[in-house]
Amino acid sequence: MGATRTFAYVWILFFCVILLNGCKENNKKKEITQIVKEWHNKQVFLPNNLIFTIYGKDTVDYTIPESSYKILIYIDSIGCTSCKLQLHKWKEFISDVDSLTNGEVPVLFFFHPKDIGEISFLLKRDGIDVPVCLDLNDELNTLNLFPSNQEFQTFLLNDENKVIFIGNPIHNLRIKEMYLFEISNNEYHMKSAQSSQNTQIKVDKTEFDLGTINKEDVKTVSVSIKNCGQSPFFIFDTRASCGCTDITYEKKPISPDSTTEISITYNADDIGHFNKTVSVHGNVKDSPLIIRLKGNVK
Repeated sequence: MGATRTFAYVWILFFCVILLNGCKENNKKKEITQIVKEWHNKQVFLPNNLIFTIYGKDTVDYTIPESSYKILIYIDSIGCTSCKLQLHKWKEFISDVDSLTNGEVPVLFFFHPKDIGEISFLLKRDGIDVPVCLDLNDELNTLNLFPSNQEFQTFLLNDENKVIFIGNPIHNLRIKEMYLFEISNNEYHMKSAQSSQNTQIKVDKTEFDLGTINKEDVKTVSVSIKNCGQSPFFIFDTRASCGCTDITYEKKPISPDSTTEISITYNADDIGHFNKTVSVHGNVKDSPLIIRLKGNVK
């Protein structure tokens, strides 16, 4: 029991450090620390007779599946729904979760909307086709009294609906990393997230000169990354400096002494010199890894 308590306490402190990164106000630090401690291992209660819909319109017969994990998102009626939701990023995140877990971890949206029509429009526009709950009477929040800060209205739950992590993986890349590590394989758990200094990679090439190419040409390069460290290497996000660059990679942990490939495709849409970057975020000390594509379009 003592070891378990010590593990939980260390994990809470580590998680607080991630959430506090960049925060310089003492009061804010105290608030965040208090929220994380309060909600760690706290059970989230779900209302009875939940009604789920697709795109906020068509009612579907949906029962929350039994699973080792659930990701629960509560969206209140305060402020700009589109701004705080960023559903296009949630769509990518759901795809990551499904890839890592074979679709076994449900992502549950609970909306307490001020405008059902707006929610329906946003869900359909951004292609969120998973069942969502329209909680018109705000029963979920009434049962649980969630923090008022929207950054702390998203939860990773275990099979007993107890909180493992609190925080929004869409707004914070480190929280996203922790969510994906946890659900990908519980064996990695805290060790993986804290062992960045022990996870080392070797990249064959980080800069590519594509030379002179014609407008509308499509060029693809492959980046080979070898895990030379002692812990699994995990890519939890990639970012391109512009929309003309597409990135694909295998969404699973890379074991020590194994290699993965990242495919980067550049679509030459503007004439002139270009210097594009791709940022690869993972559990290494010097994350993100920066990959450059340069050349000239005629």
